Amino acid sequence: MAEAAPSGPLTAPPQTGSYLLRQLVSNLPLSADGQSSDVNITSVEVWNSNLYVGTSAAEILHFVLLPPDPNDPSGAPDAVMASRLQPSYTNATGDGVQQILLLPNVMKACVLCNNTLSFYSLPELSPVFKPFTCSWVGGVDLNAEDTGYSEDGVVVMVGLKSRLRLVRVSEEAPRSLKTIEYGGCLVSVRRDNFSCAADLHSYALLDLQNQQKIGLFPISSLDPEASHVGGAAEDITASQASHTPSRSASSASAHPRGAPHDDPRGHGRSTSLGIFGVGEHASLRPESPRPPVQRYGFDVPESLSRTMSPAPGRSRSREHPERTSSLQRKSTPSPEKPLPPPPEETPAKESEVPPKPAFIPLKPHVASPSPNEFLLTVGTTPSEPGVGMFVNLDGDMCRGSIQFSSYPDAILVDGSGIDLSASMGPDMDAEEGYVLAAVHHEQDDQIEYGVEIQRWDVDPEGDSSKEWLNLSSLQASSNANSDHVTVPLGMRTVIEPTDLVLSEISEKLTVKRLRLPQPDQAAARPQPDTTQTAADREFAERLSKLQTRLVLWAGNQIWWIVRNPLVTRLDARLQQAQSTPTGDGVKIQPNRRPLETVLGDIRGQEPRNEAEYLSLIYIRQKASILLFMELILRSNTNIIIFENEKRITEHALIEGEIDPRVILSLLPILNGEVVQGPEGIQISGGITTLVEEFLRQNDLSNMPAAINGPFGDNILHLVKRYLLFWKKRKGMASVTNDPFVFHSVDAALLHILLLLDRYSPPGPATAGSLRAELNELVGNEVDCFDRAVALLEQFKRLYILSRFYQRNSKASAKASNVLSTWRRILNGEADEGGEFVDGEMELRKYLSRIKDQSLVEEYGAWLASRNPKLGVQIFADDQSRVKFEPTHAVALLKKRAPAAVKEYLEYLVFGKKHTQYVNELITFYLDIVITELETSPTSREILLQTYETYRALEPPRPTYRQFITDNSVDSEWWNSRLRLLQLLGSNQPATSSYDVPAILARLEPYDKELVPEMIILNGRQGRHQDAIRLLVHGLGDFDTAISYCLLGGSSIFRPPSGYIPQSEIPSRAEQAVLFNYLLQEFLHIDDIAQRIDRTGELLERFGGWFDVADVLGLIPDEWSVDVFKGFLIQALRKLVREKSETGVAKALSGSQNLGVACEIVDRLEKLGPTVERVG
Repeated sequence: MAEAAPSGPLTAPPQTGSYLLRQLVSNLPLSADGQSSDVNITSVEVWNSNLYVGTSAAEILHFVLLPPDPNDPSGAPDAVMASRLQPSYTNATGDGVQQILLLPNVMKACVLCNNTLSFYSLPELSPVFKPFTCSWVGGVDLNAEDTGYSEDGVVVMVGLKSRLRLVRVSEEAPRSLKTIEYGGCLVSVRRDNFSCAADLHSYALLDLQNQQKIGLFPISSLDPEASHVGGAAEDITASQASHTPSRSASSASAHPRGAPHDDPRGHGRSTSLGIFGVGEHASLRPESPRPPVQRYGFDVPESLSRTMSPAPGRSRSREHPERTSSLQRKSTPSPEKPLPPPPEETPAKESEVPPKPAFIPLKPHVASPSPNEFLLTVGTTPSEPGVGMFVNLDGDMCRGSIQFSSYPDAILVDGSGIDLSASMGPDMDAEEGYVLAAVHHEQDDQIEYGVEIQRWDVDPEGDSSKEWLNLSSLQASSNANSDHVTVPLGMRTVIEPTDLVLSEISEKLTVKRLRLPQPDQAAARPQPDTTQTAADREFAERLSKLQTRLVLWAGNQIWWIVRNPLVTRLDARLQQAQSTPTGDGVKIQPNRRPLETVLGDIRGQEPRNEAEYLSLIYIRQKASILLFMELILRSNTNIIIFENEKRITEHALIEGEIDPRVILSLLPILNGEVVQGPEGIQISGGITTLVEEFLRQNDLSNMPAAINGPFGDNILHLVKRYLLFWKKRKGMASVTNDPFVFHSVDAALLHILLLLDRYSPPGPATAGSLRAELNELVGNEVDCFDRAVALLEQFKRLYILSRFYQRNSKASAKASNVLSTWRRILNGEADEGGEFVDGEMELRKYLSRIKDQSLVEEYGAWLASRNPKLGVQIFADDQSRVKFEPTHAVALLKKRAPAAVKEYLEYLVFGKKHTQYVNELITFYLDIVITELETSPTSREILLQTYETYRALEPPRPTYRQFITDNSVDSEWWNSRLRLLQLLGSNQPATSSYDVPAILARLEPYDKELVPEMIILNGRQGRHQDAIRLLVHGLGDFDTAISYCLLGGSSIFRPPSGYIPQSEIPSRAEQAVLFNYLLQEFLHIDDIAQRIDRTGELLERFGGWFDVADVLGLIPDEWSVDVFKGFLIQALRKLVREKSETGVAKALSGSQNLGVACEIVDRLEKLGPTVERVG
């Protein structure tokens, strides 16, 4: 029993190649006795869990492949030997089992052993038909669809000594269908009716339906027997077998491509003719072309026919021609390069041509990479480079040739190829086309074998486009080189694809929980969901399942050649870049340049299936994390990183869209913001391993985290932008709906902005600043309410906290949280940002916008007690959403902010012009002033002193109102008295409608201290003589006394710009009465000088309001006429003017009477007399 492959993943280093090996079986018992060591594997087939191995000992080993353990689908099957068969043969040629051809459609197997073909039934290999001798069997139509069992049988090609035979294999004995005159066939590949075959010397293209042949190329350019290969198409029907097909002169040349009229591709041979000419009298192609539907055999344009013109005779230089791009020899001059100068003459010995290498027959290889073309190999010697040439079904070279490092021992083609000239639709399953060639070379006197891999569907780019299959898994691999082994290699494409499971794919792509060190969180882990686990297992198996038809054998081992999936191929490159070349290979020290190269290689690459879609996501995410780790490690060494490197890393993170919590978990300070739900952080398994290993190797607590250092410059700004990218994508259909992701995003983003903004100058945010970003963040919805509050409290950003409350608090608690935070700031608690400029005004505006009356009362009263003038506006604002009745507001203020009551009433009266509250305000002022006078003799003295000081002023003196305003005392009672005077002396009807008797009764005990108030109240009551007496003798304010007479006492303390309605101004007669009172009071001034000056001035300025006789009766006789001469002159002038005016008026009246009398006389004359009869 053979040993199965190990079930776990190989421990070989990461493989970046296009293919990798997976062991099928090992330690095969090739020898029946188990002693012979010279028995080799010659052929391998795998079908329907059956392994058939042909050996050089002319035996077929049949193994049954038992499926692996269902719990370990990536494990290899167990190979149990079912039989050891020795096919029958006539002569022991030493080749052993040459071919195993399985025909599942008819459940038969063809085994060629020592040139004897035997037929067996499948799967047990029981003999069914009589064997017969042949040299080769195969040629099953590659274009035939696999429809399962077929009663019509399968047509195969059998190579006999002198011909090919098409044989139908079915349940009955094999039946010959057609014979093709093509002997010595060693290999053939068939597509429909066209077959590319090879004998010992050359390749040929066969039209099996029309039985025509075109010679293509010699296998070896050194083969002397292949000099006549190529030429016109030949008829190879059995009836023509006795005739030797003649060739034109051009066909006689072994390599007509060396002629001067070569095809530019180097393949100028006439490949096919629409009309075949056999013999010397071959007819030419008609000039008019046939329609395509009349195609017969190999059609080519007439200009390419070899029968058109003979080619020049053979020359020595044609014996070893150069095959265009296929075999470029060093001695072939480039047509674009000038010829070197002729060499100097040398002795005859030196000028001799080196001997030509001895001819060694080469094994022909034919493969068909696509339905319309064949790949052939040509060369010179086994150790010299070989060339692969592509021909289509017309025999034309259809694409550039490819080169092998040595002539291949075997070739395989894999993949349908990508046509770069065609538009690739999303439904087309494009697959790269590869050629795998088993080659060898001699190294240190020892032959080493390897598998060379290159693309066949794209133009080669020299040796850089080639790669070697990693053979390190083979036990016989060279220690120095993992690409070569010391034992021969065999390869084959088996009959049907086999499913393999690569556990590496599932390990990398399957979502796993990231285990982060969280010592502070001891939450109980939930029980795993068994349903989800089973689904994950099924999903992983589906992703990890691959198909392959390629096998490789060496010694007694057989391996699958598996196309390396995109994820493992690219991940291997990432693993190589995970450590620097100088590192130990264990510690994670990413190498930036290879990582950027990987990302550049996959940029713009579109996935072709689900596995590639997930693979590209995984690679982008892992590469971006490695780039980010590289930034972290370099920042730890205090290196400021170039901006382009940070930009590349940021772009990689955005393209990868890795869970931001993974990024945060790698950083000090911010790793505490990672929040996990019950399922934790679910990411790809390969990334989980990487992150956990990085955290194990690096202690985040020891990493430098200075905000003004490399950590802030290299990391924080980049992470901030990445988190903003994630925040903008919230709610999109393609984004996770895990709330813990955006909880972590918001918390970390807020933390970063607080760290960065800590060093910004205090004050409001400016456009584009970090503070503006912080305000924008908290001004929008934030998912981490409690954490945000804790962070803002920690950083003492109370104003930002209030903005956060405004946007994110519940409606019922929003205003309360905002106001309480603002009160903390106004009470002096530290706010590091300093943004709450004019905070009291902000509070006042906010209170006018909310509807909660209790909050408005609480914080309005608090503000009123703190700033009465501003606070009382809240209770009197008509635009506020909460309105207060003044009585309720006054009661509230008296209880909570007594000092603001006066301000409230003043604001109502003076600010809002609500005059209905004048009496309340006057009463409030009176209480303050009278209380002060009752309790403070000093205040009484101050008032009395002001009168004496004012009276002592030399004229011209200001009015008493102006005097006390300019010399005010900074005390509440003084300001209240000024306001009281303003209200009492106001001429507004509403403000002047106060209760005068009641006020006067309260002021009378202090009539000496409150003289201006008594003057105003006397004027209100019409006691003008008393008011004027107080103005003259109590205050000594003569100017105000004169104003009192002119204005009637309506507003003696009005503002300079105050307006007095015309109706309030007394008539001239009333003014004359008031001036007579004033004259009498002036005449009683104690100071004789003041008496004379005031009286003279009054009479001179306002003499028109006085009667001369009355004035002369009042003026003392002892006064000089000079005192009132101005008055007398003005009075006499007035008398003269009045007398003259009276005379003029009298004359005018007489004239008017005379005119009226004349008018009456004239009218009477016109009317005439009137006679009246009496009686």
